[in-house]
Amino acid sequence: MRIKFLCIIICLFVNALVFASATNHTITGVVISGEDNEPLIGASVYVHADDLKKAGVSQTSLGTITDIDGKFSISVPEKVTRIHCSYIGFEEQAIILQGNKKNYRIVLQPSAHALADVVVTGYQTLERRKLTAAIAKVELSDAMIGANKSIDQALTGQIAGVAVTTTSGAPGAPARIRIRGTASLNGTQDPLWVLDGMPLEGTDIPKLDDATDNDIVNMQQSSIAGLSPNDIESITILKDAAATAIYGARAANGVIVVTTKRGRTGKPIINFNTKLTYTPNLDTSRLNLLNSQEKVDLELQLLKNNQSIYPNKGGVATILNKYNLMNQYLQNGWEGLSPEAQNAINQLKTMQTDWNDILFRDAFTQEYNISISGGTEKTTYYNSLGYSKENGNVPGVSMTRFNLTSKTSYQINKILKIGVSIFANRRKNQNFVSDKYGYSNPVFYSRTANPYFYPYDAEHNYQYDYDILPGDEPDLKRGFNIFEERENTDNETIISSFNSIFDTELRFNDQWKLSSQVGIQWDQSSQEQYVGENTFNMRNIREDSSYDENQYIVPKGGMHTVNNATTSQITWKVQGEYKNTFNDIHDIQIMAGSEIRKNWYNTQFTAGYGYDPKTLTTKPLNIRNDKDAEKYKLHTKTYQENAFASFYTTGSYSFMSRYTIGGSVRMDGSDLFGVDKKYRYLPIYSISGMWRASNEPFIQRYKWIDNLAIRLSYGLQGNIDKTTSPFLVGSYDNVGLLPGYDKEQTIQIEGAPNSKLRWEKTASYNLGLDFSVLNQAINLSVDYYYRKGTDLIGKKLLPLENGFETMTINWASMENKGVEINLQTRNITTKKFSWYTTFNFAYNQNKVLKINTPDSQETPSLEGYPVGAIFALKTDGIDSETGRIRVKAKNGKSMFLEDLYKVAIDEWGIGIYTPQVSTLEEREFYSYIGTSDAPYTGGFMNTFNYKSWELNLNFSYNFGAYVKTTPSYSLTKFDASRNTNRDILDRWTPENKNGKFPAILTAASNPAEYSLLFDQPRIYNSLDIWVKKLNYIRLQNIRLAYQIPSKLLNRININGATVAVEARNLFVFGSSYKNYLDPESMGNLYATPIAKSVTFNLSLNF
Repeated sequence: MRIKFLCIIICLFVNALVFASATNHTITGVVISGEDNEPLIGASVYVHADDLKKAGVSQTSLGTITDIDGKFSISVPEKVTRIHCSYIGFEEQAIILQGNKKNYRIVLQPSAHALADVVVTGYQTLERRKLTAAIAKVELSDAMIGANKSIDQALTGQIAGVAVTTTSGAPGAPARIRIRGTASLNGTQDPLWVLDGMPLEGTDIPKLDDATDNDIVNMQQSSIAGLSPNDIESITILKDAAATAIYGARAANGVIVVTTKRGRTGKPIINFNTKLTYTPNLDTSRLNLLNSQEKVDLELQLLKNNQSIYPNKGGVATILNKYNLMNQYLQNGWEGLSPEAQNAINQLKTMQTDWNDILFRDAFTQEYNISISGGTEKTTYYNSLGYSKENGNVPGVSMTRFNLTSKTSYQINKILKIGVSIFANRRKNQNFVSDKYGYSNPVFYSRTANPYFYPYDAEHNYQYDYDILPGDEPDLKRGFNIFEERENTDNETIISSFNSIFDTELRFNDQWKLSSQVGIQWDQSSQEQYVGENTFNMRNIREDSSYDENQYIVPKGGMHTVNNATTSQITWKVQGEYKNTFNDIHDIQIMAGSEIRKNWYNTQFTAGYGYDPKTLTTKPLNIRNDKDAEKYKLHTKTYQENAFASFYTTGSYSFMSRYTIGGSVRMDGSDLFGVDKKYRYLPIYSISGMWRASNEPFIQRYKWIDNLAIRLSYGLQGNIDKTTSPFLVGSYDNVGLLPGYDKEQTIQIEGAPNSKLRWEKTASYNLGLDFSVLNQAINLSVDYYYRKGTDLIGKKLLPLENGFETMTINWASMENKGVEINLQTRNITTKKFSWYTTFNFAYNQNKVLKINTPDSQETPSLEGYPVGAIFALKTDGIDSETGRIRVKAKNGKSMFLEDLYKVAIDEWGIGIYTPQVSTLEEREFYSYIGTSDAPYTGGFMNTFNYKSWELNLNFSYNFGAYVKTTPSYSLTKFDASRNTNRDILDRWTPENKNGKFPAILTAASNPAEYSLLFDQPRIYNSLDIWVKKLNYIRLQNIRLAYQIPSKLLNRININGATVAVEARNLFVFGSSYKNYLDPESMGNLYATPIAKSVTFNLSLNF
């Protein structure tokens, strides 16, 4: 199979190299900037299709780009009389060919309006001067791609209104992207990715503060993850309804359109790019953990005060029990211990394990990409191969990626053009197997491992921590050693993706065009996990299956699981387009088409117990009943398919390049809502307008104004919640219906039917201003938007007489409103030096307008608050006499928690303390603190150029977010078998009455409050002292690049070479993220933080 794959790749590249030239003469020259006389790299030199047609040539495209010195060479037919030259930000220029002259010096002048650029929306290509929608386009430069391994991470801080959060620093981890806030409560919240016009099915990326250890370890990648950033030419972000309505019911969260590189007519261009990245070891000192002396002193103190929930756990307790001195210590303290015990405890204080050094490592990443592009008058091509191996700071965690891109375009005749694009990649993720306690995760374990415990003895044999599980006595059957776990478990996920696009275009003339596109997407994920027989994880699974003395459901041996998931999609769209200009003042563009799509989702899970890795065999389970069979499932399978049909049209009219109106309508239909026919289809539409005031005569007198335009749009966007169904939903079960009778197969109703279930809708308003002055020295874009989501799907409580407690219906609503600012400035431009700045800022205010609140929910309703609202109990300091927490009631009165919750002994008089407040009353105790989604986001970049040197500094920032952290220690369940941070040293004690944190409680000293917090630890976790404000500015990267002069390269036949060094994540400025390694992973104990790194980059063009 590998040989066949290699042969295919070789054939693709050999085929690309073989092309015929039908030129008659060669034109050479150089393109320079009229502003500073510097050469323009990458300027386009080409022949218009009309000129080719007049020359009697059948091809419709012919062109090339300038090299590192601004030089070009293009072969043109004899009858062609002119060529054109263009470059972003400069006026296009036509050059008349003069007789036998073969070399030209082309000087481009800065554009007065920079509006000649085009924007690709996925369905059509629009001139920027006609844009009425909120659209942001990013040309991917080497500086933007930098050391990023995926394109979603490269968007961080680049575009206003696009908030990017890194979910984890682990290799291959996806980024969570939100465009203009959150649009759905239960449906997908990720934007729609579009690859060269084909929408991709993807994975919903969870919020990090909701993610568990298992979520972090097994997190799926986004649908675009396998594509190499080196193959991408530009990215277009569609924000408002005027831009996204054409995509229908999948575009309420915004659309990200990815346009990949393509071949151009001319000689083959070969590019080789390599990146070598060094990532230093993590620095866990920010966790602020206790060292051995501090931990031992703490254990001694808590034991003496009877403040440890498990008095026989921990290093000190182990020594005291070894010498049978526990009672003596409790009665007489340190003086009651023997010299041997005192020496052993003192020695324990000196045993300091560097968990940072043995759990983590320096990491090295390598990436290689090679591409070849070019073409003839009939055929153009772009082919690339890529390989990357990214190692994480956690040993054994890595991601390997192979990717292949092949794009070929054929001009069959004067009107017919076809294209074939193939994007294939294979990714292999290596990770650890998560256990139910999370200890196998080194990031989490580094927080909890005692500083005096070392995992190996003097002979390098495993030493086990028998105190790690809850309980007062050591569990000798379940000792834990993290290195034994890592060496005897394996978690490998292989993701294979294949996307193919077939394009057909019939261009009858300059006005009429008919096109068709067929897109095929196939993604398969195969996860295989192995857990060895003697691992902590396997011993837990087996011990948890015990039911009689020495009787187990799970047999001896290991465990082997395979989890396969396949997503397939086929899309076919056909559309026609007409555009024309009348009398040089009327511009019309109309497009209409249809699209059909079908998706298939298939998952299959198998598990084997008693697994022997030598014989590759398993053993049967000792199943006693149906309940056991349900708990230990050996095989599950799911299958789902959905079909969609859509019809759409869009049009625009522009008068005198001053006034433009546009609109679009799309009708989406789906079998997801197939009960009531009138809800199967959702009409989505938009209307927009733009006034380009700078083209008005009374504005044109001000020569310093380059562009002034006002945009206005309104439209309806849609969203799909695939987790719901309009049908009666039930699950099979086996239960005993009557006492004494055998169990029978039944169906348990899980959801009431709703024939009126329909699409979620979002109404969107946008007002924008575009302004540029002083020959594009200052470019400003400001947008205000308002989005209101209605018919959002959610659960609603029903009267009990309906027979159902809840029903899934369209009734919730939510709004987002905000402001976005993009600013680009050309600060200094001389012949040798230039300085450019880009800055973007976004403010988003999210509010839930209507939502159901279950009766069992203790916290307030989200109505009137952001979807990421954090509620907490307001504290009023620490009582100086008792060390207990004081809280503020709604009336402002300060009191203890036991008084707030009206804790009292039960009426039966058996000594149980219980709170005497209802759930509804408890809701009133909580106050709104803030939102977990930062309202203020953005970034800024400075680019400095001096001769052949370029320096880039890229910053991103987040302000206004709040994070709910995990309490540093428990007031009622402190476990000495685990380490903690130094906050506990600043707790209230009789000797430290000014302590910042509350005292540890005992049942004897505070029975009511102790019982309250012991039984309901969520109350303690909900105090506002654990909610932290998160404001930070991150230096995303600093990159220094040098373009090697061509005179040095010509000798070795290299057209261009760039070397660069880049440092990432060097500094974070802002509010404290104490006790956590990084602000973006703050609040999550399991996520690997974003690491610092240094990358060396070499790019060669041949």
